[in-house]
Amino acid sequence: MGVKFDKEHAGIVLVSRYSGYLVFVIILLEMEDTPFYKRPWFYIIGWLAFLLLAYGAQIYRMGGIRASVLDIFFDLLCIFPLLLVLWMAFFAQFVLPVRTFRDRQKIFDRLITYLFGGHGPALFIENGIIKEHSGERLKKGPGVLWLDSASAAVTRTATAIKQTMGPGVHFISSGEYIAGTIDLHSQSHSMPKESDNPFKPTSEFASEEEYNQVLDRCKQVSALTRDGIEVVPRISVKFRVNTGFPKEGQPGSRFGYRKGVTKEDREREQQDKNAILRAILGEGINPFENLDSPRRRVAWNQLPMALAVDVWREYAAKFTLDELFQPTQVVSAAAAQAPQPTDEEIGALRQPTRVGGARETMQNMFASMLHQINNWMRRMLKSMEELPEETAQTSTPVPPPSSAAQKVDKGGVSMKTALQVINDMVKARLTQPEVDYLDDQGRRGDGINPLHSKEFDLLKDRGLVVLGVGINGLMFDPRIEETIIGRWSTNWLKNAKAESDQIDRKRNVVESAAREEAFRKYADMISNEIVQKRPNGIKDTLRTLLMRTRTIIFKDDQLRRKMIEEQQALEEIIKWIEVNGP
Repeated sequence: MGVKFDKEHAGIVLVSRYSGYLVFVIILLEMEDTPFYKRPWFYIIGWLAFLLLAYGAQIYRMGGIRASVLDIFFDLLCIFPLLLVLWMAFFAQFVLPVRTFRDRQKIFDRLITYLFGGHGPALFIENGIIKEHSGERLKKGPGVLWLDSASAAVTRTATAIKQTMGPGVHFISSGEYIAGTIDLHSQSHSMPKESDNPFKPTSEFASEEEYNQVLDRCKQVSALTRDGIEVVPRISVKFRVNTGFPKEGQPGSRFGYRKGVTKEDREREQQDKNAILRAILGEGINPFENLDSPRRRVAWNQLPMALAVDVWREYAAKFTLDELFQPTQVVSAAAAQAPQPTDEEIGALRQPTRVGGARETMQNMFASMLHQINNWMRRMLKSMEELPEETAQTSTPVPPPSSAAQKVDKGGVSMKTALQVINDMVKARLTQPEVDYLDDQGRRGDGINPLHSKEFDLLKDRGLVVLGVGINGLMFDPRIEETIIGRWSTNWLKNAKAESDQIDRKRNVVESAAREEAFRKYADMISNEIVQKRPNGIKDTLRTLLMRTRTIIFKDDQLRRKMIEEQQALEEIIKWIEVNGP
C-alpha cells in the first residue's frame, strides 16, 4: 500500500498494490511536477490493464466469454462493487488521523461522494497557508480540512459563520467554505528593511524602481519631530493570537490552542476559538488607499504594526531631535504590580467543596486548596519585596560621548532619552489598558489621571496580544547628522567639565554624609560605655573614654592597621593620665 501525490488532479491517490482495488483520497497539496511514470494515472492504467488481463485469463480458463456471461455480469454488478465498497470502508480507517467512529464514517462518505463526482474541497492548511489546486475552494460539496498544529481557520456559508476550528482534521458540509486562516506562531514584523536608507544618493540604487520601493517602505514609518525634522526608524513588533497554551500532559497544540474533555478545558477551548474568530473577522480595509492597492486590505497580522507606527508618530511629534538622544527625561520607577492568580489557581479556588464519605478525600481537597492560596500569596509577597528592573534600549546610531544612555539615582528616578521614553510608551499603549499621559512637550503626567489606551482595546477586540515593540536605528538627513556630530564635538570638553564638577559635588556630599555618620556612631558607642560604667570624676570619665576608643580600634582590623600612630598617642595619653592626672 502506498501514497502518491497528484498535481494534475490535486489529490492523494492511495493505491493498494496487493488487491488491485483503488481507493481515492483527496487531500489537496501543491506538489512539484513529476515524471509521467511516477504519476498516479500511470499506476491506475497499469493496474487496470493487469487486472483485466488476469480476469480475461480466468474467463478463458473457464471456457470463454460465451460460457461465462452470467458469471461476468454477476462479477461486474455485484462482486466488484461490493469488494470496492468493503475495501474503501477498510482503508477509510487509516487515511486520516481521526479517532472516533463518526469521523471514520465521514471519511467513507466523502470517498463515496468523490467516486460520483460530488465531492467538495479537500484542503491542507500549513502555518495558516492553504495548500490547494486552482479552483478547489470553489467546489460546493462536502469536504475535508486538515490543519497542522500551527494553523486555525474559520468557515462560513453564504449567509453565516459556520464553525471555528483549530489544529486537526475537520469536515465541512455542502456550501461551506473557508472564511479565513491564521498562523498560531508568534510572529515578528519589521519595517523597513535593514538595508533600506532613503537618504542615500539615488545613484547608489540599482534602478529608479528600487529607489521608489525603498522610499515607499520608509514613508510608511517616517515621522516629524517637534522641531520639524523627518526621522525614519526601524520598527519591530512581536505578537501572536491571544490563545492559551495547554498544560503539560493535556491535549492541544504547543503553539497555542487548548483542548480537553472537562468543563474547564472546554471553556478554555472556547476562549481560544473566540480569539481566533475575532482575529479573522477583524480584518478590514484602509480607506486612504486605492481600491487596486495591495495595502487596501488590512490583514489580521498587519494591525499591530499599523498601530505601533501611529503611536510612534504621535510621540515623536512631542520631542525635538536633540531630546531623542539626550538623557533629559525624568522617569519614576513604576510600582511593582501584585501578580494575578493563574487559571489553575482560580479554578482551584472556585471548585466547590464536596462532602464525601471518605475523610481523607476531603483533607486532600482542602490541602490542595491551601497549597494554591499559599503559592499565590508567596508570589505576591515576593513581587512586593523585589524592586522593578529598569530596562533601556539603546537606539541611537551616534550616541553623544558625554552622556550616558540612562542614569538612575537611589530614589528610583531614572534619566532616559526621549527615544527610550517613546519605546516604553509605545509598548505600554499596545500592552496595557492605561498609560501615563505626555503633553505636547513630552512632559509626563503625575499618574493620577492616566490615559486610556484605545490601541490595547482594539487589539483585545481583535483577539491579538503584543509581546514586544522595538524602535531603533533612527535615520535622518546626513547634513543634520553632521551638524549634530559637530555640535557634540564642539561641546564635549564643556560637557566633560560639567560632568566632572557634578561628580566632585556628589563625592563631597557622600564624604560629608559618611563623616557625619561615623561621628554619630562613635558618639553612640562612647555614650553607651559611660552610661554602663558610670565613672566618678573627670579623671575616671576621661580614662573611660580613652579606653573605649582604644578598644574600638583594637577590635577592627582595618582601623588597627591604619591607626598605628593614633594607638601610640592613646597609650601615651592614658599613661600620662594615670601618672599626672587630677
